[in-house]
Amino acid sequence: MKHFITTCLIAAATSLGSACSNWLDVQPYDQISEEQLFSSEEGFQKLLNGIYIELCSTELYGGSLGPEMIEVMGGAYEIGDDAVKWGNYPDLKRYDYASDYWRDRLDATWNKAYALILNCNKLLEALDGRESLFTAGHAAIIRGEALALRAMLHFDMLRLFGPIYSQHPEALSIPYYTARTMNPEPLLAASEVIERVLEDLTRAREELANDPVITEGTLMSADPTGGSSFLRYRALRLNYYAVTALEARVQLYAGHRSEAFARALEVIRAADKGLFPFVDRAAVVGTDDPDRIFSTEVLFALSHSSRNQIFLDYFSPTRTTFVFKMESALINQTIYGGGQTTGGYQDDYRNRAVWSTSGSNRYFYKYADMANTGAIENTMIPMLRLGEMYLIAAEAQSDNLANGTSYINMLRRYRGISTSLPSLTQELLIYEYIRELYGEGQLFYLYKRLNTTIIRSATASENTLPGSNVFVVPLPDSETDNIQ
Repeated sequence: MKHFITTCLIAAATSLGSACSNWLDVQPYDQISEEQLFSSEEGFQKLLNGIYIELCSTELYGGSLGPEMIEVMGGAYEIGDDAVKWGNYPDLKRYDYASDYWRDRLDATWNKAYALILNCNKLLEALDGRESLFTAGHAAIIRGEALALRAMLHFDMLRLFGPIYSQHPEALSIPYYTARTMNPEPLLAASEVIERVLEDLTRAREELANDPVITEGTLMSADPTGGSSFLRYRALRLNYYAVTALEARVQLYAGHRSEAFARALEVIRAADKGLFPFVDRAAVVGTDDPDRIFSTEVLFALSHSSRNQIFLDYFSPTRTTFVFKMESALINQTIYGGGQTTGGYQDDYRNRAVWSTSGSNRYFYKYADMANTGAIENTMIPMLRLGEMYLIAAEAQSDNLANGTSYINMLRRYRGISTSLPSLTQELLIYEYIRELYGEGQLFYLYKRLNTTIIRSATASENTLPGSNVFVVPLPDSETDNIQ
């Protein structure tokens, strides 16, 4: 495989805000020999930190798998047909994955993901037999996070490039790498990939059994004594509860409802104890500096020192070419309108804190700078959040969606909506997913999992019907060259 010829070079961390400027301090990986890297606990921490940093790259969750490419595929944005204004996005709106531009973009995402998987495997293999280098318990934390990162990256490659799982779990999908190797691994059935993801997550949870997040919470500040911050900022790492939430997501994708419900409920109960409290109304409504990502509820986020650039590149109303935003009729009449018919209300915190009106348009500000640019919240790109656990609990509770209504109504109350839904339907559930996870790279995967219409407009005829030409993304050239 082409992406295994060279190791991903881990960039040096820039300041991530004064609160965590020493949290991810690393040298560039190409300036450190492997012998030096793995001769101390600090070296292992540097490699692990570097993997987290690279997740923010434009090929992955800082762009393609976050607010940009995958959200265009999920119908999140109103995309025009004028190539001068919209560049290559009209092709992606039509799901023309064969165009040179998008084939190259998808190839870059694949290669970056597998390069980081290689780094996870490099770390895990080097860790065996070197536990004596570590402070008590730290080796287990590092191993657990690396296993979870490996599982997450494989799972997202499966969700993107794999089959419609509910229809063809036996179809060949992607390779799964559990060792450091230069040799290509065979494509596995999607169901076997799921098994391996779940095995990694099970092991990760075991290794993270003593994660300080369980007893002390997320610890989102530097050590007050001036010591190491390795076991702090737990919401910026795949901590125990984030891994539990990721397993809930995987189990639901695989159709394992009872297992998904159990894991989602474990996270919800932890939140009920105060570990991940729902955002306070005063932090998002009636303030000049709202916490638009609802940071207290975030189970796992990346820390991107230049997160505001995402807003400037895609969402800012001052842009002179395209601007990513929802169709006006869809946001006003359906997503945050329509009352009990669609579940949409204007007083929803997710509307009031994240969307801003200018003239006849609504603009998306989730990733815009806060007034306090030095706050850790100003760097966070949400990857897993508490609200999704309520959505999973509602969907996975039983085969009858109506039985999950109470979980949706509970979530909606914490979003400032006083009106309860009488009974949950799949349509209402999808609208709730859009409200909760918009701009976070999850909508395409939702529609693919359900094999249902992609909602991009208030006009039904403008929406995208499901089908393999939409949901099955061809494997990159770098992979198909190896299996011919």
